[in-house]
Amino acid sequence: MDGTVAIVLIFGLFIYFIPYIVSSARGKQNSLAIGLLNIFLGWTLVGWVVALVWAVSKDNIPQPVPVTGDFIDLPQFAPTPPILHAVPTPAQKKCPDCAEMVLADARKCRFCGYEFGPAIPAVGQS
Repeated sequence: MDGTVAIVLIFGLFIYFIPYIVSSARGKQNSLAIGLLNIFLGWTLVGWVVALVWAVSKDNIPQPVPVTGDFIDLPQFAPTPPILHAVPTPAQKKCPDCAEMVLADARKCRFCGYEFGPAIPAVGQS
């Protein structure tokens, strides 16, 4: 009976550490991290499955950086400045009381309530 328990225990440990064994056999870069994940979270089924998927996944191999001779010479273009469209503004006049700009046709200042007379000329009109 003791031999059976030992065999079951050894077989269970082998199954438990399959993600680490697979990662070590495949020469994964993160083999130690996979082993630690397996030790600490392998007892949960989710942690064990994540470790196994990580163990069988392909390593990301960084792409070689091209040397300066490998670049294609492209023509150099100067950046074009943004096109600013002039927004037509209606003729305005300055309020003599609060110095705010209001529409030329206004009879009353919207800021201070000053009542305009017909004698104040509008700015921007001839």
